[in-house]
Amino acid sequence: MDRKRVLDALTTLQAELAGADVDPQTRETLERMASEIQARMESDNLTEGEEPLSGQLQEVLLEFGAEHPKVTGAINQVAAALANLGI
Repeated sequence: MDRKRVLDALTTLQAELAGADVDPQTRETLERMASEIQARMESDNLTEGEEPLSGQLQEVLLEFGAEHPKVTGAINQVAAALANLGI
């Protein structure tokens, strides 16, 4: 069930990102992270990597926050779901 929550939140993030006016570097960072999250959800090793993905997403939020509230909300959902899985 937790994996489904992450994937649902990730779908929401991708939809919000598609409609947002975001600078290219931020878009690239978020798309790369979304791909990495998707890959981890489909693998058996959810904890691989140096820094938890939820922490990486929180860092992006600090830089991105007030300019894009809908995308920020979607990022928060993904980060919370990942944190619940310990990722």
